[in-house]
Amino acid sequence: MYKPSKNLQVLYQRIKHIHFFLLIFLISGIYYSCSKSPKCWGNNKNKGIIESSIQIDCEAATDLENFIIEDDSTYQQVFSNSVNYQLNCTLPSIDFNTYTLLGLYATGACEVKCIREVSQNDNEQKYHYKVTVKSCGACLKEVYSHNWITVPKLPEGWTVTFEIEEK
Repeated sequence: MYKPSKNLQVLYQRIKHIHFFLLIFLISGIYYSCSKSPKCWGNNKNKGIIESSIQIDCEAATDLENFIIEDDSTYQQVFSNSVNYQLNCTLPSIDFNTYTLLGLYATGACEVKCIREVSQNDNEQKYHYKVTVKSCGACLKEVYSHNWITVPKLPEGWTVTFEIEEK
């Protein structure tokens, strides 16, 4: 029976190790690539007292990073051109007697998934709006969103705090 020499056995072991590390490298490359990463599978999620996400195809006419919009005139003003006060697009209809519109500007890279959550703290008389941003991949594309949502009408005298967490 043929028995490989000691040098061949060592060489064989090294080749096995190289294959193992190449396999790990390949798997991690797939895991962290733009659209393949499991942490970015699925859709954005809403939690807590959020009624709905709102798709607004207009750009806000201000550099604010968070918004609390409680009436239609403020809603129109946020999206009006500051020169002629004209809207450049059609805004979705929102019943401000029932809802408050919140927006929180967040960015990420490559592919982004957001978990939006609004909690209500009756003792402190506030809503807390938190957006968790999951960025996936190593591409250079920057993604941003104002994360527009409606929540039950903010009670008189209540405040809203905002938080962004990146994962």
